[in-house]
Amino acid sequence: METRFIFFVCFIASVLVLISGVNVNCIVNFSSYICKHISNIANFPIVLPANIRKVTLFGTDFVNRSLLNGLFRSPTWTNISELSILESNGIVSIEKDFLDGLDNLKFLSISSCLGLKDIHRDVFNSTPDLEALYLDDNPYLKLPVVEEALNGRLDKLKYLSLIGIQAFGRRVVLGENFSKALCTKNLTYLDISGVKTIMLQHGDVQNVFPNVKYLNISYSLLMAGDGLQNLGDSYFRNIEFLDLTSCTSLSHYTIKLEDFNISWVLFENIRYVFAQHIMIPDIGVRLNARYTQNNIMVLNITFSGTYDFHALETMNLSSNNLEYISPSLLSSFPSLKILDLSRNQLHKMQNMDDFSYLFCRNKDLEIIYLHKNNLSVVPSNIFSTNNKLRAIDLSDNKLVFFNIDLKNVFNLTLIDLRKNRLKSLPAAFLGQLERIFLHQDSATKNGTSMTNIVLNHIQDKNLIAEKYKYGYNASDNIMLKEVQGIIPQKLTLNLLENSLICECDTLYFVKWILFTEIGIAERTTLACIYNNNDALLNTAVLEMVKDNCRLLHHIGIAIASSVAMMVSIFALGITIHLRRRKARQSHDFEILKREILDDNTKFNFVVFLSYCSQDSHVVDNFILPSLNTFLKKAFNTRKDLVCTGADGFVPGMLIIEEIHRCINESLVIVPVITPAFLKSHWSLRECVDALERHRQVLVLIEQYTDTSGTIATIKHLIGQYTRASWSFNEGHFAIRPSWNAICDGIIQTAGESFRNHRNLHRNEAVELARLVE
Repeated sequence: METRFIFFVCFIASVLVLISGVNVNCIVNFSSYICKHISNIANFPIVLPANIRKVTLFGTDFVNRSLLNGLFRSPTWTNISELSILESNGIVSIEKDFLDGLDNLKFLSISSCLGLKDIHRDVFNSTPDLEALYLDDNPYLKLPVVEEALNGRLDKLKYLSLIGIQAFGRRVVLGENFSKALCTKNLTYLDISGVKTIMLQHGDVQNVFPNVKYLNISYSLLMAGDGLQNLGDSYFRNIEFLDLTSCTSLSHYTIKLEDFNISWVLFENIRYVFAQHIMIPDIGVRLNARYTQNNIMVLNITFSGTYDFHALETMNLSSNNLEYISPSLLSSFPSLKILDLSRNQLHKMQNMDDFSYLFCRNKDLEIIYLHKNNLSVVPSNIFSTNNKLRAIDLSDNKLVFFNIDLKNVFNLTLIDLRKNRLKSLPAAFLGQLERIFLHQDSATKNGTSMTNIVLNHIQDKNLIAEKYKYGYNASDNIMLKEVQGIIPQKLTLNLLENSLICECDTLYFVKWILFTEIGIAERTTLACIYNNNDALLNTAVLEMVKDNCRLLHHIGIAIASSVAMMVSIFALGITIHLRRRKARQSHDFEILKREILDDNTKFNFVVFLSYCSQDSHVVDNFILPSLNTFLKKAFNTRKDLVCTGADGFVPGMLIIEEIHRCINESLVIVPVITPAFLKSHWSLRECVDALERHRQVLVLIEQYTDTSGTIATIKHLIGQYTRASWSFNEGHFAIRPSWNAICDGIIQTAGESFRNHRNLHRNEAVELARLVE
């Protein structure tokens, strides 16, 4: 009965195809047949057009488990090699006979089926030649179900993708059952990315990997359990592509790198590594990883022994917030050709010696991405050993100067400096570019032109992954996919979106940009700043700059002549003034010296030292002796020239009268300001009286004294006049500036005070004589 029903359905479908020519919900694209939104049996392509090899079914929501069986038994399905069933929420389970009739099926994808929970263990008996199985984004499909369906079948399976499997279940355990299901397969491609938690629980998992070349565990939480400490030599030996993007490693048991009894030679064939946004909280002593919440910041790896990853050609460490990478890490990859360090924070190591030698041992390096690292400086020797460089991407940084050593580089054909802060480029660097260009031009004329290569957009890891997927040929397809740009055969320089300036100082650079044969990206739209305005960098701007430079040259000669004459006159005047000033100071000091040493003089002291009694231990032991000694030496006398309240006040007299007398007999007041001084009424009174009597003041203030709450007079003294500061810690006294400098200042201040006193006395005498007349 069932067979008759199937033939009847096929007959009806054939009649409909003959009538309409093609299913209204399906389209033919060469050898592919694509059907969307099939809601009933009449729309299902039970009979296919001729020469179809690939079928894609989107949203077959009408299908349920009772209708799946036998749908592909029409002879038109026999030659189908690829079948994709996508976004079919009506599928709950896949029955045993689901694939009957697909004898030549090699590629099967059942993905994004939100209701799929079960797969019959014998469903793949009908497809012995299946090579690729994709069960992506089926959140309710559990790994044990997949393991049972794969166990002992599909001997030709090479490609297995389980992206986002078991999203609503517990962690995915890659253990003994997983190993048994796949150990007999010749698996070369394994993608288990986007899984909530991957638990590596058993050492037998290593049996899955001997032939795997593409391994993707990105966007997953990776947990390591028992049995992984002693891995066999074949564990990762053939891995060529490893994707760890946004992968978080969390050891279930605290596993450290030194605990693993493995040889780094296990990765000897790895060619491509993607490690953007990874997080490695603790993998031991040999890998120092200081990290933020999401990104590695410091990558300092040292490999024990002499291990080199000679097969590694591509490494992507972009978008990791990296602040430091050790040169020893990169030196372990001598065959590295493409390195992406973009979107990090390498400006934090740009002034270290390690940054200069970061790529010194990567002599095969051809393409380097360093854009978006906030770099303001690039060391001149950073690429001095990378003779095979073809492309340098330093775009979107903060470079204000750029001059790297390229004397040994001849293959360089692209330097990307766009979106920086460059005003120009130095002549020495431009000369190096001309040398490279002439070498390439000569090679072209001699018939040895360089091969035009494509700069792969390695941020899109799927480009490289294509070579490991079913149905693709790397040599034919990978270079035809989306690319970031093409590296030209001859040297090209990109300076767009910089702060280039067209002025006299950059005239050579402007001429070079306009007339060099080197390729300049979008030369006709390149802009510069001329007279504080944006302008196109063209010959018209060049002529205006030349005119300005000639005018400025003539003006400069005239100004220089005038300035030279004025400078000569001014210098002569300054010399005469300084000589007169020095002579006057010497004369004033001699008069001051006679006045101070005269027994009948009004001024008995040079300095009145004002201080609080609480600070007497510092003043008596350090300040007063030093001050007296230096002043005596300067005045060549044994007479004490410093007056203090302790020795100068007459016992039995009023304090205020003694303060006035000592101030009147001194030329300079030196307050020793401390926190105790600022709280003393008499100390503050001495400063106020000194200013009222027009005495000069030189402040000695204890370091870190807070004067914010004191009286305005003290704030005025400290804020308006230079001062000396001192400190006393653990019996050690220090003062700045030196006592010599302080005493020189006191002598100059005393001379000024004495001169003011004489002028005042003279003016009073003149006024008195006028009044008498």
